[in-house]
Amino acid sequence: MPRIDIFQSDIVAYTRIEPRVIARDYKPTVKAQVHDALWMLTQQWRVKEFKGEDAGTLVKARIQTQSNKINRFQSRKGPVEAFDENVPVEAKVERLPLKPDLALQLELGNIWFKLVAKAYPAQASVLFATFIEAFPIASLTPTSDAEKNSNLEAVKIRNLVTTRVMDGFALYQHIKNGGNATDYAPGYPDLDVKQVRFLQWLKNTYYLPADEADISWSEQQLEYQCAVSAPVTGNPGALQHVLQADKYKRGTVDWYSFDLNKDTNERLNETGTPIDNGVAVLNPETFSYIPHTIEFKGMPKGRWWEFEDKNNDLSKMLTQKQDVSKMVIMEFGLIYANDWFLIPHVVPDGTVNTVNGLVTTDVFGRHFLINRSGSGQDEQWQRWDMYNISRQGTANVSTFGKLLMVPSVKNRMEGEPLERVLFLRDEMANMVWGVEEVVPNELAGGMDGKNANNELQKYLVEQAGPPSPPPGYTPNDALHRFRLSNAVPENWIPFIPKQVPDPGSYQGREVLLQRAAMLRYIDNNYTTQIIRPRTDILSVGIAEGKSYLIHEEVLGRQGFVVSTNFQRTRWYDGATFTWTGRKVLAGKGEGNSGLKFDILADKEPDTP
Repeated sequence: MPRIDIFQSDIVAYTRIEPRVIARDYKPTVKAQVHDALWMLTQQWRVKEFKGEDAGTLVKARIQTQSNKINRFQSRKGPVEAFDENVPVEAKVERLPLKPDLALQLELGNIWFKLVAKAYPAQASVLFATFIEAFPIASLTPTSDAEKNSNLEAVKIRNLVTTRVMDGFALYQHIKNGGNATDYAPGYPDLDVKQVRFLQWLKNTYYLPADEADISWSEQQLEYQCAVSAPVTGNPGALQHVLQADKYKRGTVDWYSFDLNKDTNERLNETGTPIDNGVAVLNPETFSYIPHTIEFKGMPKGRWWEFEDKNNDLSKMLTQKQDVSKMVIMEFGLIYANDWFLIPHVVPDGTVNTVNGLVTTDVFGRHFLINRSGSGQDEQWQRWDMYNISRQGTANVSTFGKLLMVPSVKNRMEGEPLERVLFLRDEMANMVWGVEEVVPNELAGGMDGKNANNELQKYLVEQAGPPSPPPGYTPNDALHRFRLSNAVPENWIPFIPKQVPDPGSYQGREVLLQRAAMLRYIDNNYTTQIIRPRTDILSVGIAEGKSYLIHEEVLGRQGFVVSTNFQRTRWYDGATFTWTGRKVLAGKGEGNSGLKFDILADKEPDTP
């Protein structure tokens, strides 16, 4: 085999081919002309390009609409009231009372001190001491307030302000119940004026329900429920379009949140001053528009041999036989996209709208009356009927046929969860659990439920002292120990099925889920203390000594998460609304608490 001399270069030859341009005019080349006209005609015939319709492009559209304003609102249990357009629907439906924690007590107390100091600067210190004595910050007891004592950060703040700041929320409750600030300072009449300013500050800062009737949250179904209506005519006592939102959970109100009441004679009847229907029925309006074709990036061109953009490559859309939605989008974009037109018609917000007529005119001067899609019976499943309101509890009836415009919030700011509960099914223990993932921290915020439980257990062990055998226990040399059950974390609140004696009171439901309780477990031994939930979501009825029942069908295998957050938004007129509301999101599936019964375990040796 010959050796390769790396120092001697090889002879390498290249051939370079270059175009030789002899034409001076490049326009014919740039046109990319196809000289075989017969081939072009055959290609157009092959794809049925010549199979057209005798139709012209739309050049004009006239539309007439009739709008009826929503003029009545009803919360879940409250009376019928006039619909307020100056308040967001989300805020009115979602608002909940403020939790009287330590942060709220201090905030309201400081606001009142500022008002008092401004009214009586010379006597401010005396008045401060008077109101601190009248409305003190409650001190904690080591045993009954174990949950609060284990929150070291809140305890530290409480110890610092106990003798410095009053309980402002207690003053607010005193005024709300008919009392006055001058009841504790009779020689200072200007406090009555500051009392009005105090309530006005609270009203401007937080959007609160006036009483229990203004709350739309359903504890049994864990969702919001409300109703609105719009009159059919302007006559007093006229029929109404009653729209009910009985499954509002996600935090956004829109047309799909409402269903039409199945009873056509249903009315929201107000008490007291009658609500005028005449101003709610607006006059019909007719407008003319120039229709515009629907376009999107990468849309196929309507002209033959026209270059197209590559913004959307429909050929790369992976579609299976079961992907009906993808196939519909592709068919629309490739075949029917240039057959649709857009008419941007504006309708008032907070109204129920009826399209009385839509007439289009094409380039040939012909007029066409366009009927509403989706008209007919429900059994006609081939119809296309988007944005239509469903009727409650009915089948095979004509559709509503009107467009609902709800004045909803476009943008909002949402704070971190004040409390969050995960509802899940535990098939091994045959229970439902409400896991408190976030619990209130008394400082206008939330803290991790698992960490809060660990701090609580640490505090309870310190308070219990050295472990001691239970009463009546005799030391022995047994090798095993029998226990009725083990313990679960205290942030796991159990719900057990309960058969109700009167199903008619619960809309025919025979079995509900009832909140149960477990005994506190300290240092491998049960105590007589009952574990209570720390969130308002699960604490329903505890203060009144009542049980808490939820509907079993609302909790599927997936479970759900209920959280409470501060919400803030700005409305049309620039007004700011801040409230606390809840929303329900999908859960994480089934869970396992680890709860076991009839346990036989190794016995710990007795300590001499």
